[in-house]
Amino acid sequence: MPAARVALIALAALGLLSVGLPQIWYPLWFDQGAFAACGDVLRSGGIFLRDCWDVRGPLTPALYALALALGGTPVAIFAVTLAWQAASAGLLGLLAWRTFGSALAGWVAGALLWLTMATLNYWSVGQAEGFANLGFIAAAACAWEAAQPRAGRRLGWALAAGALAGALFWFKYPFALYGLVLAAWLWLRVRDRLAVAGMAAGGLLALALGGLYFALGGALGELALHLRYAVANFHDRPLAERWAWLTGVFSVEIMTFAQVGSTPTAGFKDTVPQVYLLGRGYPFFLLLAALGMAGAFRRAEGGAGERLAALWLLTALVLNLWQGHSYRYHFIIWLPPLALLAGAAVARGGVVRAIALALFSIAVAGQVLAMWPWMRDAFDNVIVQGKPPRVLYQESKEAPQHDLADFLRANTAPDERVAVFSDTPAVYVLASRRNAARFPYLRWADEARDPAVRAALAEMYLSDLTRHPPRFFVLSRDGFPWDSARFIETWKGLTDVHRYVETNYEYVGENGPYLLFRRRG
Repeated sequence: MPAARVALIALAALGLLSVGLPQIWYPLWFDQGAFAACGDVLRSGGIFLRDCWDVRGPLTPALYALALALGGTPVAIFAVTLAWQAASAGLLGLLAWRTFGSALAGWVAGALLWLTMATLNYWSVGQAEGFANLGFIAAAACAWEAAQPRAGRRLGWALAAGALAGALFWFKYPFALYGLVLAAWLWLRVRDRLAVAGMAAGGLLALALGGLYFALGGALGELALHLRYAVANFHDRPLAERWAWLTGVFSVEIMTFAQVGSTPTAGFKDTVPQVYLLGRGYPFFLLLAALGMAGAFRRAEGGAGERLAALWLLTALVLNLWQGHSYRYHFIIWLPPLALLAGAAVARGGVVRAIALALFSIAVAGQVLAMWPWMRDAFDNVIVQGKPPRVLYQESKEAPQHDLADFLRANTAPDERVAVFSDTPAVYVLASRRNAARFPYLRWADEARDPAVRAALAEMYLSDLTRHPPRFFVLSRDGFPWDSARFIETWKGLTDVHRYVETNYEYVGENGPYLLFRRRG
């Protein structure tokens, strides 16, 4: 390869990396805090659900456990997240190259996935969707190879595709749908029963390994209860409710996604401006993907890759509808198939390629402009002023949970436990103190739709508190960590928990938006 081309590639890679680097100094928000709290428990030998409960599956906390083992800080968590996204972008680029026979298509697809992930809001980084994307991409790549005219290797690729798709179930239960869709696509492509059976075997193997983990950890009962919670809260919704949501909140979110992306950039620091020039690149990104989608309607063999990407995108849409929430980070699973379709557009020749490259250039410009204030802020604070991460966190909206963590660390022994009755689970990791209960947050106490499941979870919470009495029981004020939060009411609604705390703890003061109760005696 000519030296000039190598230099150009290195310069482009450095530019792409610089767009994502500010993520390393982001603070932990609610979801990342929950994953980190459970990850810390898993790192210490705990079992998911038995020792730490989260509404999603165990794979994301397991990855947080890896990040904490490597560094033990938010910086380590976001560094691992960034590396994961780089791997996802690289694999998608290889898939686009392989699928469309164009190195340029691979570069475009990989660059767009990286940029759309690098410019996410701080509360959208490190989510289950972002980690699961690597599984979505790898399963699609293996399914594509299984569909190629090499019967001798087909079974192995199909088995790998099924295992990867099956593993997605352990990120979020609805993601298992993707494996069924890929199996159907493979059958339509090759009509090979053995290959489809291989996919099924791989998927069942992934499910069985997850089940074995819970069985060996003595947590099959907790898993069954977890599945009941998921069905009641996310799947067992009346059609009228789903229709109202589809035509209301979801339609608004779709329009917002088309206009400015899955989330506004960063946003944890009011002194840094939000930039929406060129719609943060998303309108042009979607136009580019639509141009690639047009190739799916070609009858020739050349449209097979576009059809796979289109089916993948449709599955991502169905998964969003199935979960029935309006969280914009759910759109993260749309990004790989959209980027793959963008690569397909660039792979076309003539006028189509020229239009595609123009749209790609504008999309990239919008993404970089959106992130530029955050790149400049990170450079000024970290490089020029040399501020440590702790100071950066204090300048953010997440400062109160860091203040509470400092207090708990200073007023408890390392082996003492604490309980934070709120939705700020990052406190446990920031304070380096174990949770007295398995629940790092209490949102389930308000949102559990099945009364029997809610009662069972409440009983578990009280049992944990009595078995591991915390040194401090911490309650957040109304309106924190968001305006509608009412955890004082929630606490009083759990009458047995409320009685236990009132009997065994005394009020000792405040710490920002938190109320502190210390164990008597």
